[in-house]
Amino acid sequence: MTPTQEVLLQPVAAGDAPLIQQVYQASPKHFERIAMEMPGLADVEREVEAILSDPNRRAYLILHDGRPVGYLDYKLHYPEAADATVTLILIAEPYRGRGFARQAVADLEAMLQHDVGRLFAAVYGDNPGAEAFWRKLGYRFLKSGAPSVRWYYKRLKRA
Repeated sequence: MTPTQEVLLQPVAAGDAPLIQQVYQASPKHFERIAMEMPGLADVEREVEAILSDPNRRAYLILHDGRPVGYLDYKLHYPEAADATVTLILIAEPYRGRGFARQAVADLEAMLQHDVGRLFAAVYGDNPGAEAFWRKLGYRFLKSGAPSVRWYYKRLKRA
């Protein structure tokens, strides 16, 4: 793995759907793995509207050198009030293997450590690489759910 410099987590804003779509288009294997058609721009625009209207949902573009290399989406207060759950972390295929996801998760943990007791990660589909990723970061397997979701979690430090 070539080490990365830094990533910047930029909160998703109303006009960011084309940038998210760019990450999606550069990630066709992800959509094949979860057996889902790649969302069109209109779908991504609706998703951004849903994110911005939900007070518990947060999403970030993962930037490196000012370019979007990934996307991170999580929900606060889920499954319980003191928890948060990462529902998607996606690094565009040309940028994988450089530590961008690892750095983004470390940054997220640092942002949440004073407010969140446990951070969960949902892994969809048959994705042993994602499961290994979460385990390497210290997350523990919690349970399998339907349809084809595996849950991992990590306790964060609380002030």
